[in-house]
Formats: sequence, C-alpha cells, structure tokens
Amino acid sequence: MIEWKGFAQGVQYRTPLNKLLELAVQKQSNKVLYDTRKLSAISLDDQNWVTQDWFARSIEAGIKYSAAVIPIKVIAKSSLNRMVSGLEVSNPSEDFDNIDEAIQWLSAIK
Repeated sequence: MIEWKGFAQGVQYRTPLNKLLELAVQKQSNKVLYDTRKLSAISLDDQNWVTQDWFARSIEAGIKYSAAVIPIKVIAKSSLNRMVSGLEVSNPSEDFDNIDEAIQWLSAIK
C-alpha cells in the first residue's frame, strides 16, 4: 500500500513508487493499493515518468492487480485521469471511494 499525504514532485513523488516496486519483488506481491485521497496535483514530468518508465517496471515487478482510493481534490483526480489515460492497462484495476472497499476487493483476489 502506498498512501499519499499531499503534494509531491520529482524525487519526493518517485521515491515511494520505486520503493513500492522493490517491496513487490522482495515480498513476491502481485497486488497494490494506492490511497490517493490526500494526493494533490501530479506534475506533467512525473505523469510522463509514470507512463513512460515506471508503469512498465511495475509489470516487470509482478504487479497484476491494483486498487486506488480516489482523491478528494478535483485537481488530483484530473492529474490521475490524464496519467491513466496514457497507459495501456490490461491487468485488473479498480477505483474506490473508500479504503475498506478497496481492501475487500484486493483481498478477494486469490
């Protein structure tokens, strides 16, 4: 699980995402939960980094299922939507209004 607590850019944004990949490999985990409720805008550079670099590495790390708790801020929702629209996602992914629903969905996947 990765929990965003506000605005992050560059290294502050990328480090937790890279650490998530390290942990996925180390723990042999194929599920991830993104708690983006408190996320703020995502810079265009970081959006491009996710779509052009990080996302492919997440697949290589074995992440197959992802659940996201949607952000409260409209600007964060817009940033995420713009970023996700640039991805070719074939693995199951769901968005949720609350964290309990997201955890329940991920837990049901065997």
